[in-house]
Amino acid sequence: MEMGQTAILNQLSDSHADNMAYSRFFNNDSINLFSLKKSSQMKVKELSKGRHVLCLQDTSEINYEKHRNFFHLADEDLGPVGNNTDIGFFLHPMLAVDTNGYFPLGFSSIHCWNRRFDKQDKHQRGYKNQPIETKESYRWISTGKESIELLKDSVSHLTIIGDRESDIYQEFVDLKTGHSDLLIRSKENRGLYGEKKKLYEYLSDQPVSGTYKIQVHSDKRKNRESREAIIDVKYCKVKISRPKSHIDKSLPEYIELTAIEARENSSTVPDGEKPILWRLLTTHQVPDAPTTILMVTWYKTRWLIEELFRLLKQQGIDIESSQLESGKGLKKLAVMAMQAALKILQLRQDRDGLCFIRGSVVFSEEELEFAETVSQSRYEGKTQLQKNPHPIGSLARMSWIIARMGGWKGYQSTGKPGPITMKRGLAKFNIMYQGLVLAKYHKDVYKE
Repeated sequence: MEMGQTAILNQLSDSHADNMAYSRFFNNDSINLFSLKKSSQMKVKELSKGRHVLCLQDTSEINYEKHRNFFHLADEDLGPVGNNTDIGFFLHPMLAVDTNGYFPLGFSSIHCWNRRFDKQDKHQRGYKNQPIETKESYRWISTGKESIELLKDSVSHLTIIGDRESDIYQEFVDLKTGHSDLLIRSKENRGLYGEKKKLYEYLSDQPVSGTYKIQVHSDKRKNRESREAIIDVKYCKVKISRPKSHIDKSLPEYIELTAIEARENSSTVPDGEKPILWRLLTTHQVPDAPTTILMVTWYKTRWLIEELFRLLKQQGIDIESSQLESGKGLKKLAVMAMQAALKILQLRQDRDGLCFIRGSVVFSEEELEFAETVSQSRYEGKTQLQKNPHPIGSLARMSWIIARMGGWKGYQSTGKPGPITMKRGLAKFNIMYQGLVLAKYHKDVYKE
């Protein structure tokens, strides 16, 4: 799959026999989800040594409705997705990212699950009275616990980052340790212990502690115009009260956090638009405005996991078009596809050489040597502007080569290569390298 950069078996296979072999592989019970995830986790643990790691988590729906007729009605690994009608499953990874250059190291946790078509709705099962451990929302806590356990002895520190769905009181209680902190986007205007005002009003009353500028790209879906926005930041310490309706009364009455507000200054908000606004909650100590801005910057790295999901789907590897006929096989395919998407993301992230990552972190020494030969013979010109500017052996150098293979012209004036360019280039490189391997194999066989 990584070689062809697609999850569509007919495109991976050269023959019907190949297609059947792929199907048998993914449906083989001896190859299980646990072993596939474990292999990924061990690599992350090694790469994370001594680093401060941001652990980004999010959920994606994997929808196979257009292939519904392929599946057995009693398949226990498939069920209803978000609209309660279509068939598929859910994927909830935790992506470990180095704070130095925001390089994605890999997955510290991957959670796959599916609902059942005969399930009761939340009112029928008394959702509000259920322990959180029995709810789907517990994934925000369980993936964090798994990542802390995996990385606590290797990282210098770990920060768990989640969007508004991750704003869960018990998550702050369970996941704040000596090794870890949390940075979560606020979902609810929570009550404050010992205060009459609620969180948002109390935070809004704080003075502006600093400002910074960001470039906003146009987005028709969000009614956003392109502009340079001025962001005002505020912060304060708060005591978040345990929700009155919380069934677990053993949790502390309140938790002490720092609340952050990053709001666009009215001077840069176009007519008819709402200002950019982030409200964040963190267990980190926030002593000043620069630290506040750093927290917002860390939170914004969530776009990496959103980019990963885009690469998994139609814009990239297209796992929702796979012809596998079992939920078990499709889940294993999804985990492997995530590794292929990660490689594209890593190449894109170090395209400027600011992450200072060795090429051998992602590619074998043989692949790096082959890429260098191809680059010098096909893609590097005689002038300095046409040469690869990055050090030999660096991932940035490999990123330049892969981008050229994907159709990028090599000039900064043409813009920077994006993930789809990297995907095309990586597919081309893999095919060329596989050709070299086969040629060497046949040469050795002929000698014998």
